[in-house]
Amino acid sequence: MQVWRPRLPTSAVSKAFKHDKDTHVSTNTLLGTYGYVDPEYLATMQPTTKSDVYSFGAVLLEFFTGRPAILPESPMPISIVHWVRSQLAEGNIESMVDARMHGCYHVNSVWKVANIALECTAQVSLERRTISDVVVQLQECLKLEDCYASSDMSRGLYTGSGSHDPNLNNESQDSVALEMEYVSRRMATRTTDPVAR
Repeated sequence: MQVWRPRLPTSAVSKAFKHDKDTHVSTNTLLGTYGYVDPEYLATMQPTTKSDVYSFGAVLLEFFTGRPAILPESPMPISIVHWVRSQLAEGNIESMVDARMHGCYHVNSVWKVANIALECTAQVSLERRTISDVVVQLQECLKLEDCYASSDMSRGLYTGSGSHDPNLNNESQDSVALEMEYVSRRMATRTTDPVAR
């Protein structure tokens, strides 16, 4: 059995406020890790909630592809955001999905997650989703997966790419859906906190 341990990069670009009444933070030092950092934040050095949305989108892309935020491709490294955009432009969703899913997924759910993540990582922050909208959309993806699991998997049918591995236990099959549910619940609790940006 594989044990999943959460790994969060240093993508948080926000500093703690000195006082509750503070409404923004300015810094001359770049905070964050390449691949997760909002391009507008790089240009302005002003983090916003949309900067956090960008970082979350990069993590979401890592999550469903099973690849790092920066792909060590030849001759130059490429960001996962650019790689996924090029794959989707070719309609090549199935080659992007983490092979550890063994084809056990609802293909429409995967397309939706990819689109959500790419909207989170839009170059212009005004084109990005709010984190509340991301949570709602990810919950819809979970519903698709739940329907898929209760209907197709119970009958032994798989609509995703690849073939079903008979040695794969139910825990492995459900790990992706459970992790997405955990992320969406964590984000839902954060959206109830006051946001001062």
